[in-house]
Amino acid sequence: MAHPNRAAELAAGLLPTTLVDGETARRPLAERMAHHNVPGISVAVIEDDEIAWAEGFGTQEAGKDDPVKADTLFAGASISKPVTALLALQLVEQGRLDLDTNVNDQLKSWKLPENEFTREQPVTLRHLLSHRAGTTVHGFGGIMATPTIFDTLEGRPPAKNAPVRVNKIPGGVRRYSGGGTTIAQLMIEEASGTPYAVLAEERVFKPLGMTRSSFVQPLPPDLLALTSRGHNEDGSVIAGNYSWCPQLGAGGIYTTAPDYARFMIACRAAWLGKANPLLGPDLAREMMTPGAIDGQGLGWRIMGSAPNQRFAHGGSCQGYQCQTTGFLERGQGIVVLTNAVGGLNFYWEVMSTIADMYGWQGYAPAPKRVVPMSPTEMERFVGTYAIVSGVDAPHLKMWIEDGKLYSELAGMRGGAREVRMGDDGRGFNGTTPSESIYEYGPDGRVVSISVVESGVTEIIRAERALSP
Repeated sequence: MAHPNRAAELAAGLLPTTLVDGETARRPLAERMAHHNVPGISVAVIEDDEIAWAEGFGTQEAGKDDPVKADTLFAGASISKPVTALLALQLVEQGRLDLDTNVNDQLKSWKLPENEFTREQPVTLRHLLSHRAGTTVHGFGGIMATPTIFDTLEGRPPAKNAPVRVNKIPGGVRRYSGGGTTIAQLMIEEASGTPYAVLAEERVFKPLGMTRSSFVQPLPPDLLALTSRGHNEDGSVIAGNYSWCPQLGAGGIYTTAPDYARFMIACRAAWLGKANPLLGPDLAREMMTPGAIDGQGLGWRIMGSAPNQRFAHGGSCQGYQCQTTGFLERGQGIVVLTNAVGGLNFYWEVMSTIADMYGWQGYAPAPKRVVPMSPTEMERFVGTYAIVSGVDAPHLKMWIEDGKLYSELAGMRGGAREVRMGDDGRGFNGTTPSESIYEYGPDGRVVSISVVESGVTEIIRAERALSP
């Protein structure tokens, strides 16, 4: 199915991420890219289980003329994780790994150190793939060195992360952990007897015709020549031009928007029980089964509820930001890849505009009507909140500045964001499609915050820890 004018329609005007009464004006794509210091993006849209269209916008490097094309490569960062889960599930299907056996009974060359948490509940592969292992290390900064997987797991140079350990009871609340995914990568390599990048090429990329995707680092010269440079918050090119993540299973993929869309289409085909080269329906269904509250499947995040349930994953590293989502019960979806840190906020505008263009039900919150808050009302929110599920961040802070309410996740990209209140009682920041649901104590102050997407899927929960 071809939509030759859709790319031009997108370029002509983007909607805000969250529609607010009186704030629905469309703004040219190029204007919004300049606002966010994003030189280039690539978009692939899925309709009827096919790539309806794919297009590049902007340039591969700020100030240069080399255009981004549909098949330009970008660092995908954490959109690597669904590929890792898929490879692990293939080995489970073959009987070479088990989802629910202690990982230390399956690991050979390295063991996850035991402690009081693992003695109460051993870590399993299912825990690792669903971010419920209680493992530490949220993610990895791009580095030029090449630590071994054992350097990463032990937190020793040239790796820059702390050791990967368990400090919460496995099987409990979700806490995103690239460290846990790295343990899964080791299990995959040991069970298959094949290096991770080679296995991904043999079992995913070649069967799906993903000819411009690779976990090889640095990229082979022919692919590197087709790759966009990464850019900092201010729009300058990052040191070394490209971002490399040697923890391949957690964040090492380089790919194109249409290539990754092919992977998404194949994952949905497996979920439907259709013929595909990846996985049988039983494990594909487990992959796409969400947690009771937080929506975490195996690899994929599962957002919303039927009939609008969708699978999704984002990717974030220095120089590149990307986001993907696809609807499980209908063959629609999108991949947006950007070559700048500013893409973290910008890609939501692109996705919201595509959602409106195609009439995606259940993607975005209902249009908001802002309810002004008095200083006294704002004071109810001010404080520091401990993160109890969702991300490995120390806390969320809320404060008042110049008569406005702000929030920020400590140590996470995105910075401070203004919080506004809708007439439905939910807070929102307008830069992401998430909303915040608040629980109030007897004194009227907020005691807990649940950040949700698609109206119901909890992505972060925080509880008041300290008063201002």
